Amino acid sequence: MSPPLTAIFGIPASSPTPGEAAEGTETNPVVLPGVRCEEFDDFLSFFFKSEFIPLPQLCAERKEKLGVNLLKLGCLWDIQEVKTYAKGILYSMALPPARRLEIARAFAVHEWVEDCVKELIPLCGSFDTDTALQIGTITLNIMFSAKSALDRERLFVAHTAPKLTPTDALNYGDCRNHSNCERAIREGWWALVGKKVLHPTNPMSVDAIGAHLSKITFPGMSPKCQEEMVAKWTMNIFQAEGVVRSAVEGVVAYNKVMRAS
Repeated sequence: MSPPLTAIFGIPASSPTPGEAAEGTETNPVVLPGVRCEEFDDFLSFFFKSEFIPLPQLCAERKEKLGVNLLKLGCLWDIQEVKTYAKGILYSMALPPARRLEIARAFAVHEWVEDCVKELIPLCGSFDTDTALQIGTITLNIMFSAKSALDRERLFVAHTAPKLTPTDALNYGDCRNHSNCERAIREGWWALVGKKVLHPTNPMSVDAIGAHLSKITFPGMSPKCQEEMVAKWTMNIFQAEGVVRSAVEGVVAYNKVMRAS
């Protein structure tokens, strides 16, 4: 039994007032502040398996409630077995990212934050009221800032091809006229990459550009210079990843503050 739970149920039965029933009896039960009967029933059913209804028999709403109830008390009383089981229930349900983020904030499930933030950032600006409330104002602000930074990066990337230098030409014997390679990437970037990145209904993500570049050919560009161009492009990827990573770290830090308060 966890230390918090041991302390709760290890309280000696007492009768502080003459004539009052001893604490821990049916007429004067031990009070568990902040714990509802349904939550405690689910908690007990986890340990008394004969009373535990198999998960496949539960509807989605009841299964989610069971997972949340167990996670709440597992965190409250620091019981790792309960927390792990509860997380497994909720993770298997493929809940919407805003709901997962809400649960992650409430019960310090920090390992869920990254995937949720990555899914939600592109959707900023299209949330309904319920979704926005689940995400929370501070987290929304963090994600909106990240989306603004990524949008600026997308515009820059769409209009700015990686630059090749004369040094690149010296490294490759097959580049006989480096100015042709420079012109090929400068003139071909918008048509082959930029338009796809800024497509109004199906834009290509920034982190998909590397794979895209490896599949296309810039007319008039030497193969070795194209390889170098793809390598230079990876530096842009790191910038985009840094924006998302900062957002994830910001959300986790905020969740920790909320959990501690």
